[in-house]
Amino acid sequence: MAVVPTRAGGQLFAAGLSLQGQVPGIVRGARDRKVVAVAAGGYHSLAVTEEGRLIAAGLDDYEQVSGIFAAARGHRAAVVAGGGFHSLAVTRDGRLLAAGKDHNRQVSGLLEAARGQKVTAVAAGCVHSLAVTDDGTLLGAGHDGDRQVSGLLAAARSGQVAAVAAGDFHSLAATRDGRLLAAGRDEDGQVSGILEAAEGSKVVAVAAAALQSLALTDDGRLLAAGRDGNHQVSGILRAAQGRKIAAIAAGYLHSLVVTRDGALLGAGKDGDGQVSGILTAAKGENVMLVAAGGFHSLAVAAPDGPRGRAVRVDLAAVPDPARAVTLRFLRAPDGLDVHLESGAGARDFGIREGVPVQLVVRRGEEVVANGSVYFTYDEPTGVVGVDTRASRFPSFLTCTGHGANRFTFAWSG
Repeated sequence: MAVVPTRAGGQLFAAGLSLQGQVPGIVRGARDRKVVAVAAGGYHSLAVTEEGRLIAAGLDDYEQVSGIFAAARGHRAAVVAGGGFHSLAVTRDGRLLAAGKDHNRQVSGLLEAARGQKVTAVAAGCVHSLAVTDDGTLLGAGHDGDRQVSGLLAAARSGQVAAVAAGDFHSLAATRDGRLLAAGRDEDGQVSGILEAAEGSKVVAVAAAALQSLALTDDGRLLAAGRDGNHQVSGILRAAQGRKIAAIAAGYLHSLVVTRDGALLGAGKDGDGQVSGILTAAKGENVMLVAAGGFHSLAVAAPDGPRGRAVRVDLAAVPDPARAVTLRFLRAPDGLDVHLESGAGARDFGIREGVPVQLVVRRGEEVVANGSVYFTYDEPTGVVGVDTRASRFPSFLTCTGHGANRFTFAWSG
């Protein structure tokens, strides 16, 4: 199973504590590049470009920056995670990479556990690490004094895991069927509280930091629990009230979320501008990715203008693998170039109302069809549609809308 980006890349923004170069360094590294994945550690930052290049900046006392950069040389990265003083990455072919402080075997132990397996997701805590394999198996290593590793491994034996998060001394996971799992230190309700909040809900994403936990349900509701001394829990819940949420991130004492229409919200400690700074930097942008570190924050905005003008598109699988095709969406003037493979998952990209997107259908290296699609956008509702009169779909290509700006293309040729 290949690990590939699920969306087109966008511009990276960063704010907060900069003494170790975790903010200016990552911004410099990502300049003029489209970013598809980000992570923020204690005092370092990680990003992945559309081409699969790994970028790292910040504190490097334990080679959490130089080491992961060296490990990724010659590989195309897809996923990254930043811990207190260590870094994790996953290549597009599912290989786990790790570097940094290893006094609890949070690096070497996870590499050993993942040997010979294909990894799809990772999380890095203060002194422990988690990973998920392509068959949904949970892997863990590192400090286990509060059973943040062994407890979660035990809880995950009853289901296939889809997503993981690691705080200082606790861990979260979401199973493929939407159950929330949690284990570890619970002195502020970061475990019991989030489990209670998620009861009866289907969870699709999790985030954990020092002593707080966030979870996201399939219907876009934000759940939060844990220490709230800087309103990193109550504040983010207030900010997200009545909003549909698409992405979440938990920092040391702050929390960030992204709404489904691309607005960035934040709450918590702001002594270094890790909240106000990133909100200002991303104001008016269509934010799609977010990460929160020790005292800094990262965000990635889609290059599609006004927030909400984006679609999620997939290409249906074909019964005969030999007839599989690739569908390319090309809008040359602003750099849109998205490739979909039959049955390989959805991609997100921005639309321009009334501007044609070229469609190219390939089977291998052969171009088998060409056409165009025109998208429409309704400002009051934020709904994207397809202008069937102006669009010129090639024979054998059809498009079905599913609501929430999601579309499935199907090829029958």
